[in-house]
Amino acid sequence: MSLMLSETLSIPSILEHMLTEDFAVRRIALDMAADLPELMITLARGSSDHAAAYLCHAMMSEIGVPSLSIPPSLVSLHRAPLRLKKCWVAALSQSGKSPDLIASARYLKQRGATVTALVNTAHSELAEVSDTQVLLPAGLEHSVAATKSYVAMLMASAQIVAHLGHALGGSDTLASALQQLPEQMRAVAHQDWSEAVEVLAKADKMLVIGRGCALPIAQEAALKLKETSGIQAEAFSSAEVRHGPMEIIVPGYPVLVFAPSGPEQTGTLAFAHDMRERGAQVLVVAPPDALSCASLPSVSTGHPLLEPFTMIQGFYQIAAQLAVARGRNPDQPQFLKKVTETR
Repeated sequence: MSLMLSETLSIPSILEHMLTEDFAVRRIALDMAADLPELMITLARGSSDHAAAYLCHAMMSEIGVPSLSIPPSLVSLHRAPLRLKKCWVAALSQSGKSPDLIASARYLKQRGATVTALVNTAHSELAEVSDTQVLLPAGLEHSVAATKSYVAMLMASAQIVAHLGHALGGSDTLASALQQLPEQMRAVAHQDWSEAVEVLAKADKMLVIGRGCALPIAQEAALKLKETSGIQAEAFSSAEVRHGPMEIIVPGYPVLVFAPSGPEQTGTLAFAHDMRERGAQVLVVAPPDALSCASLPSVSTGHPLLEPFTMIQGFYQIAAQLAVARGRNPDQPQFLKKVTETR
């Protein structure tokens, strides 16, 4: 068994731990509820930036706080004169070592923002320059391909949003649904996604589609397909892909579609149907209520915002197997290393 697959299978236990030891996320949520920010900015790169995109979607859809990811170079190199009164910055990083993230967090604090670091490494410099931190309990990742640290970032994001929404007088539906998530993630291990290996074993390029809260996992899946299998995979929203990129989808072209429950599902499934009619090899990941449209089953969750968790869990498992089927080592990509320090 590859380290990537082993670490993926450890994710449910990590989520259980995060539900039990949730003091840091509760404290951050309560502090924000007492003085709600008018803007959220995220700082991240790679898989962490995909988790940041999920946090942005959740903050806007559940809380109503405008949120965006900014390129670290905007502040670490250009020193843009941003006006950040009542702004909360979330800096997400597996290692907390990247110089541009550290410099950016420090500069945004100087511009008036409150900075929280979500990191998977204790005593990191990123955490030290931030006002508060959430130490993710994923533990040391041995595989170069990040899996458990990415899902831990998604979990911390969902917890902060759930507790913040409840503190502001909203429903506790998301917080309650989180309690069932570890067992739902374990159930993913028994699903059959072997069709994905059959379709993608010889692929050299493909599209990965998502929308809403599924777009960040489509972006993450595309990155992993590049990293571990050498497939030129590109991620698009099911709405944006109609503006030009779908011109490359010809008969036999592989397309992986994530279609969780929610208002975006109808349009996403319609896109998948249209591409099947065109002759593309379309793999649709969807929960049981849309199983007639799906080729890859996904475990339902108690809240649409959590369905990306079970979907990315299923994808990680099959991505590790796909890499091996293509004669590659998912734990040691040829040109990558675990910690990337950009400036």
